[in-house]
Amino acid sequence: MMDGIEASKLGVIAGPGAMRIKRINGALGAEIQGVDLAQPLDAATRDAIRQALSDHLVIVFRGQNVPPDKQIAFTKMFGPVKPHPLYPALLDGYPEILVIEHKAGQYFNGRNDIWHADITFSEKPPLGSVLHCQAIEEGFGDTLFANVQRAYERLSPGLQKMLAGMKALHSARVLQERHNKDTYNASIKEIAPPVEHPVVRTDPATGRKGLFVNPTFTERFVDMTEAESKPLLEYLYQHVAQPEHIYRHRWRVGDVVMFENRCVWHYVSVDYPAEMHRRMHRTTAEGDRIA
Repeated sequence: MMDGIEASKLGVIAGPGAMRIKRINGALGAEIQGVDLAQPLDAATRDAIRQALSDHLVIVFRGQNVPPDKQIAFTKMFGPVKPHPLYPALLDGYPEILVIEHKAGQYFNGRNDIWHADITFSEKPPLGSVLHCQAIEEGFGDTLFANVQRAYERLSPGLQKMLAGMKALHSARVLQERHNKDTYNASIKEIAPPVEHPVVRTDPATGRKGLFVNPTFTERFVDMTEAESKPLLEYLYQHVAQPEHIYRHRWRVGDVVMFENRCVWHYVSVDYPAEMHRRMHRTTAEGDRIA
């Protein structure tokens, strides 16, 4: 058994019972071992998992076999489970579970090969999402996660000061266009009007600030045109997507990955052959109004 100092040096933290939390990347991400998400979790384990998400922003559970109802129950630990407002669920009896799938050269519910945070066009963007890998060929279709808090902290003090108090408009327009072109679901016919969010969000759990703009859903800064907004937004996007801010998750069947959606962008690498089957079950926990 490692003592606390040795464990800390290796980035391994003991949790309740057999639970272990191991950092897996310098920017963000931790693997949680010794937990079966298909079984009831005691209060101490639930608290430790919630803390791990707050600390590491992406948490990984390997080798899981989690039925749909258990995945929904796990997600409820973080908030009410909400269906996607625009995509069909495609899993009979479980409208809370969004199926994201590629097979036979076609996509259900989007390609997702663009940096984004989920559903920021909502008044209350999701707290986070849980992905359970059902089908994959190892080495293909990785998901990349970028830490927008780390990115913000590496901006100059002058730019941080300029961004403070700024707001941006978010909408589902780009999602609608990509979905209607690239998937074989029913088309997205209507989207809600744009919503305003702060450009810099403070995480109430940690007090850390992070950038809250993304290339998919942010249209422009409030009180500025798209043309005026574009140079600064493009700079921020390139800054966030630097390698030192990124964890790349290499999927295996049975993986469960949860990410803190307000603090992390994600991107799917579409590097797989047309015949490869890639399937994820996603559940999403509702968040609060961004402040």
